[in-house]
This record gives sequence, structure tokens and C-alpha cells, in this order.
Amino acid sequence: MIGTITALLISYWFYKSAEATGKNPLSSSMVGFLSYLIPGVVWTFAITPGIRDAVEHNPGTLSGLFVNYAYILVGVACAIGVKFMHFKQAES
Repeated sequence: MIGTITALLISYWFYKSAEATGKNPLSSSMVGFLSYLIPGVVWTFAITPGIRDAVEHNPGTLSGLFVNYAYILVGVACAIGVKFMHFKQAES
């Protein structure tokens, strides 16, 4: 649920930034959504199983929350990086 809300907020953020800079809002919104989704999915399938296995040996710690929600942090970080590259002003 939190991941879905975050994806929608990132899409909205890219949409509003595109309107402000004169770019196509729909395609920019999709760029934002995919820049969040793809790294999050890759993290979930490639990294999370290994971390989850390590956490099972030490239950009851806060690292369990990290395992469940780390993909959101990874996706947001990637989306922020893509946003600054996508909306970079042309040097004059």
C-alpha cells in the first residue's frame, strides 16, 4: 500500500515538474513511475531474499521493517536521480 501511494506521488511530482518546464506531462509521469518501479522490483527479487534470510536468524529487530520497506527507499532514490537528469536545464 505504501509503495503504491509512493509511486502515485512520484508520478504526480514528475507530471507537475513537466508542466512547469514545458515538457510532455504524460510521458514525464511515466518516466517517473518507471524510474521508481523498475529499481524497486529489481531490489525486491534480487536483494530482499538474501536480507530476509539473514533477518530470520535474529528476529525481533527493526531490521525486519527495513527488509519489508527498503525497496521504497531504493525506488525513491532512483526516481530523484532520474528527475534531476530528466529535467536538467540546458547549459547556455
